[in-house]
Amino acid sequence: MRDPRLEALAKLYHPKKLTYAYLEFLDAPALMSEPEKDAAVFGLVRGAEAFAHVVRLFGEDANPGRDIAQLETEFLVTDLDTVTKRLEKLARDLKKAAAAELEHEHAVLEKARSALAAETPLRGVELGPEDQRLLRGFMLLSAKPLLLVLNAGDEDAPAIEGVPEKYGVAGSARRPRVALTEICGKIETELAELDPGEAADFLASYGLKESARDRVLHTAYGLLGFITFFTVSEPECRAWTVPRGTLALEAAGMVHSDFARRFIKAEVIPWRELVECGSLAAARERGRVRLEGKDYRVADGDVLYIRHTA
Repeated sequence: MRDPRLEALAKLYHPKKLTYAYLEFLDAPALMSEPEKDAAVFGLVRGAEAFAHVVRLFGEDANPGRDIAQLETEFLVTDLDTVTKRLEKLARDLKKAAAAELEHEHAVLEKARSALAAETPLRGVELGPEDQRLLRGFMLLSAKPLLLVLNAGDEDAPAIEGVPEKYGVAGSARRPRVALTEICGKIETELAELDPGEAADFLASYGLKESARDRVLHTAYGLLGFITFFTVSEPECRAWTVPRGTLALEAAGMVHSDFARRFIKAEVIPWRELVECGSLAAARERGRVRLEGKDYRVADGDVLYIRHTA
């Protein structure tokens, strides 16, 4: 994912390698409204951290509200079946011998079943951290964050941000852990054939500020609660994707496992301040670099230099 912050940092170091952050998308087959075939599709994507549902807005038969509701219903029905089967097995096991662990699981799944029966996606159910971990083990579909990608016709491009209201789906983005972004797929296809300079002019001609790819990636990052920190040097300038709230010790371990084991301190400076100073040495002289311990929560855009024992 192109990141102007990383590119600005790279101008200071002229690295041999530039590594952007990335998200991996799996293009799943369309649902067929046939239980066996749809179950196979869901089996392919259960391990995903989130879902991106591309919703078509163009064409005479387009009905985005219906399509959004239909997928959500499929999630609910599939999850209800999974939870019900597990509860039936738990009930048999509890008859043989009571166990606190099984009783807790039973209580959590009963709460989940009640929500699903009331047509409430599990992503909107409030659960404690331990209960959330328990449910994650079942890879329930309606518990995952959902990104709605509204694919509009090119006639809607100049007013792309008004598309959700125009097509009556703006309310979907107000649901818990659901995000919405707008794209023009036809324009994106043409954009892919242009060089960067031409692409910028092409987007501007439609009144667009960024490509569909960038819109989707930025929205997905926010939905998943991800941030980016940077490590910079002459060999490599790199962007790292981590959950918001990641500790400095955890970030060090991502860069290299030895850095976590031998962690002393992290030198931290916001990327913009490093660029303004022109070098790490100049930033240190101006007192812009902070020393943080292992419990420091990394902020989006931080540049980290890990101090560790030899």
